[in-house]
Amino acid sequence: MNIAEFQEALLRKGREAGFTDMEIYYSSGKSLSVSVVKGEIDAYKIVESGGLSFRGLIGGKMGYASTEALDETSIPFLLTEAAGNAELLELNEDEELFGGSERYHEVDSYSAEIIQTPPEKLIEAAFAMERIALNADLRIEMVRRSAAAVSESEVSIINTKGLNCHRRSSSATASIYVLAKESPEAAETVTGGWFDYSLSSFYDIDVEAVALTGVQEAVSKLGATTVPSDNYPVIFRNDAATSLLSSFASVFSAESVDKGFSLLKGRLGEVIGGSNVTIIDDPLMPGAPSAKAFDAEGSATGRHELVKEGRLLTFLHNRATARKAGAANTSNASKGGYKGKIGVSYHNLYIAPGTQSLEEMIAGTDKGLLIVELQGLHAGTNATSGSFSLAAIGYWIEAGAIVRPVNQITVSGNFFELLNSIETVGSDPRFIGSCTSPSLKAVSLTVSGA
Repeated sequence: MNIAEFQEALLRKGREAGFTDMEIYYSSGKSLSVSVVKGEIDAYKIVESGGLSFRGLIGGKMGYASTEALDETSIPFLLTEAAGNAELLELNEDEELFGGSERYHEVDSYSAEIIQTPPEKLIEAAFAMERIALNADLRIEMVRRSAAAVSESEVSIINTKGLNCHRRSSSATASIYVLAKESPEAAETVTGGWFDYSLSSFYDIDVEAVALTGVQEAVSKLGATTVPSDNYPVIFRNDAATSLLSSFASVFSAESVDKGFSLLKGRLGEVIGGSNVTIIDDPLMPGAPSAKAFDAEGSATGRHELVKEGRLLTFLHNRATARKAGAANTSNASKGGYKGKIGVSYHNLYIAPGTQSLEEMIAGTDKGLLIVELQGLHAGTNATSGSFSLAAIGYWIEAGAIVRPVNQITVSGNFFELLNSIETVGSDPRFIGSCTSPSLKAVSLTVSGA
């Protein structure tokens, strides 16, 4: 049975079984990925996943059930399971079904062409990237992984209150990860990698550029040394800045605020960052890989400025947190798969770009550091307090130019203080996920080295 047939049969038989209000949440995904190592196919995977969750009101109580199978035998199981656990649960206000928003924006994030990419083209691309990387620089010791993949996903939310939302999305990716040494006899090894993606066609990806960039990311780290411990101006390149922002993005969740896990509690309307800092969640941005027209509750999404020119304007809400806070729902309900519980999360969160390029930011730095990689983000960050202490890799800047690579350093600070000490916001955001930052230059951060 397809999802439309299953939904129709389930709701019909649910009414016959005594359910009044009912809702279906369906999600599925399909992917094909290939990776090569040392001239041979290392992995070839076809993955299909998905399932459906059902909730329904019976006897004044809400029951829940889920299944991976969309067939006739699953329908009586879902209804029996939901009716059985409904007897054990008390209905609360957060479980009321939502009838849908008045208007939904058009979001184009699906290309049927992507999943139809011939497997041999993915294999060819993976081998090509490995070959290009090995031939690009004699210092490349090996390509640890060269991979190409295509995927698509689907979500439907349908209920008896009139909600009927459906979306499909797709993406293609190519990536490489290499190991470099100055010479075959050298003891020091460094790693680096790169990837790119397309939302329309695998053939849009420049696999040669992916391979060559991955090589450059690795060999540019050779010969790295530490720096004396001190306070320095620090530029976080866009990828490192993105890693840092994503580690602290939960502080803007109304759920985290309500539970006391964010120092932003009670600070709506206050200035929390510099006037050059604007933070936006925009799930309607064309070309963003996480774009979507509705959230996990079926509410229509929209663009929201969380922080505007340093001032905190709103938190991210789902229907329950908005009702509890007496605030407007920002339609940021999230769900970790069809079995997951409703929570709060960003869709396409980013710091609005400035006007300076990374090159201009470097040229304007007398002495300082460019950080391109942050390590230990899970253990080295505390979203509640805002503190971070992270191993970092980057480059030493002197007289407006990169002088040498740097490693064996730790950069420390506080995210909330950082928002107030950003001297320059770069013009180079790279939207590759659901959280993005351009390069950021901090006036001064503590760096531990030699």
